[in-house]
Amino acid sequence: MTSNRSAPFLMLAVALGMGACGEPEREPDRPVGDVMQGAPLFLPARLVSTSGSAESVEFLYASPIRADSVAAWYRNAFDDRGWDVVGDVTMADGSISLHVARQGPPLWVIIRAAQAGQGSEFSLIGAVRDTARVQP
Repeated sequence: MTSNRSAPFLMLAVALGMGACGEPEREPDRPVGDVMQGAPLFLPARLVSTSGSAESVEFLYASPIRADSVAAWYRNAFDDRGWDVVGDVTMADGSISLHVARQGPPLWVIIRAAQAGQGSEFSLIGAVRDTARVQP
């Protein structure tokens, strides 16, 4: 059973698969759904954009909630899932970067004040391949 918070990732995985029509078929290293499997989604938020490469996939969201509150929510959500926040850094510009270790591919959350001045923007970034190991 899929929770409502995971549903946007599954819908996006289907949409990305359909959007590849007309390009040569390539076997993905790991399906997008696997990359974001179980990743919590802070609400209220709306999907702004997606991007990806052979190594990672990124989902950018906007929320009316302040960046520090979003970061606190993510810290608690990861703790509740038993995931380890192995990196928690506040940058000079005030953005917050969380690096999460979990069973499966690593996850990063980058949270910053919205460019429009109210609320925040945050990116969920998942590794498609195990980028922690050096490939021969």
